[in-house]
Amino acid sequence: MSTWLVWLLSGLGVAAVVARRRSLSVILVSAQMLAVGAAAAALAPGRSAEFAVAAGILCAKAVVVAPALVLGVSRTRQLRPVRDQTTPLLRLALTVALVLVMVGLVPGFGLEAGAADDGAVAMVAIGLAMLVLRRATLFQLLALLVAENGVAVAAVSVSGGLPVVIELGVAFDLVMLVLVAAVFHERIFRSFGTTDTAVLEDLRH
Repeated sequence: MSTWLVWLLSGLGVAAVVARRRSLSVILVSAQMLAVGAAAAALAPGRSAEFAVAAGILCAKAVVVAPALVLGVSRTRQLRPVRDQTTPLLRLALTVALVLVMVGLVPGFGLEAGAADDGAVAMVAIGLAMLVLRRATLFQLLALLVAENGVAVAAVSVSGGLPVVIELGVAFDLVMLVLVAAVFHERIFRSFGTTDTAVLEDLRH
């Protein structure tokens, strides 16, 4: 996987953390998933048949999950957007800082593409930043997807790729988790009229 593509994927993740609107973040993360799948498909020629199947699984995952995210946004439109406690500029600064720290601390995995090491760690860090900095329930789901895309980048960059059984199991688990989380996201909205996770925290008091 080329260096420019790895950092483009990371840039899409950072932009999703910073974006004000849920719909834009969904588009950015969906584009990231599709790009990971397309990159895996581009690497398939010359590799094993199992790798080609795994690449197809990544593409199929993006095709299934992206519409589910769009549907989740369209069915939970709010009169007022959820206000985060951080500004876009602060989110950008904190996300970049976390990426730099994790890339600096996590040792390399010895992947085929040198940039894939740092890119995979960066995307996991971006997912963690989104999980902490964004309050809307949908962003909690997007955070998981961004981090999983980082794991997918590492898996694709392993010499020969991971076994198809592992890819299939991970993809199935992730798709099921996303679909279940999307249902809960809508139920929360129907019950409370908002997708702000702060409302859920107040229920404990």
